[in-house]
Amino acid sequence: YKIMSKSFTGENKQRLKEKVALVTGAGGEIGRAIALRLASEGAIVAVNDIDRNQGLETVTNIEEQGNLSEFFQRDISDEQQVKKLTKEVVDKFGGLHILVNNAGLDLNQTVDDTVIQEWQKILSVDLMGAFLCSKYATPYLSMVGSGVIVNIASIHAFATQPGRTAYASAKAGLVGLTRALSLDLGPKGIRVNAVLPGYILTSIWQSWIDRAKDSVAIIEKIAEQHPLKRVGCPEDVASAVSFLVSEDASFITGSTLVVDGGLTSKFESPPI
Repeated sequence: YKIMSKSFTGENKQRLKEKVALVTGAGGEIGRAIALRLASEGAIVAVNDIDRNQGLETVTNIEEQGNLSEFFQRDISDEQQVKKLTKEVVDKFGGLHILVNNAGLDLNQTVDDTVIQEWQKILSVDLMGAFLCSKYATPYLSMVGSGVIVNIASIHAFATQPGRTAYASAKAGLVGLTRALSLDLGPKGIRVNAVLPGYILTSIWQSWIDRAKDSVAIIEKIAEQHPLKRVGCPEDVASAVSFLVSEDASFITGSTLVVDGGLTSKFESPPI
């Protein structure tokens, strides 16, 4: 099974020229694809990740495209580190126009098996991290007159699976946070939206698939569940983010954009 993938080059229109974007969790595949896409459209990208090596790799990829970027290693679940992060970005680049709250952790455990510390860790990164980044980015975003926040949630916010109690709760909270922030920040000229990815082929997801006896057959079976007959790639998420942070979406706020190939638009037909 071959996944569709895309690459972004300088041929993209420079609709984000001179904009400064902060992307959290930009060392992973989805965060990296978002960072590369925004950079390809002219944005100066501040790359945040807790993993130094992965974050620096993203910066290198951006610089190889001929675009400007810098790495900021901060834990977005720590309030003081987030406060420093936003100030460091603004001090370095002179402002902040775009915040993409992408950083997140996953947990595949039932409620019975989930201990309090695990629950708190997932919510501290996936939900509180987005809140903290939004809170401390707001003064800077409001200064530019047209700031944008995009939260990367998940279809697990609406439809989930067994064993995803903490993750689904955090992502559902992120959708609620998006709507609430859009009300608070709209008068400041800041738009807030969420992207809800479905099955996106990343190394973490691939490692789960690889445990099966026939990983190719599993991916094909999952792809068949989609109306578009394929699973997604990180660039599919990046394209959605690119739209939402652009002036093309200037009248869109408080919304959720589902990027799942139509997966959640249907339920299985009854066996006849």
